[in-house]
Amino acid sequence: MKKFIKALTLFAMILVLATGCQKAAPGADNKGPGTAKDGNEQKIEAASMKLVKAVKKSGYGLVSTEELNSWIDQKKDMVIVDTMPAKSFDKNRIPGAVNAELPMKADELKPEQKEAFLKALGDDKNKTVVVYCGFVGCARSDVGAVIAKEAGFTNVYRHPGGIVAWMDAGYKIEGSAAK
Repeated sequence: MKKFIKALTLFAMILVLATGCQKAAPGADNKGPGTAKDGNEQKIEAASMKLVKAVKKSGYGLVSTEELNSWIDQKKDMVIVDTMPAKSFDKNRIPGAVNAELPMKADELKPEQKEAFLKALGDDKNKTVVVYCGFVGCARSDVGAVIAKEAGFTNVYRHPGGIVAWMDAGYKIEGSAAK
């Protein structure tokens, strides 16, 4: 009888594990396993790998959508920089963000863009700096985080999900789309 109970318990555990791994992750459309809305997990993996390599190389931190929202609620002393083009910034942005458009690649950075970005950060090198762009695969926020670190800012964070993750989470936005 004990062997039967052990076997039944083992079978039940295997069944739970097998079915649990097949459920779609939160935010997925339940078409199958994974986190990609369109079912293409490879795109998410590629963007994730690019993000991990950039963070490792440049030494800035990451802040999740939920944590950034918490920081805003707590009125944390920080500067939030949206690196998207002005048209996008005007349409929707994270509350309190300032705009300093940056290119997708550092080698495309114009001196006036770098100057405007650094001006947006202010003079306090110890102030928390949060940089974001559109979505995980967008590299504008990496360009900004690297510039901030190179300029001597010590508390630099990249919000990798950007405005898309912010809106997916249902958090308040500012801009013309918010009205």
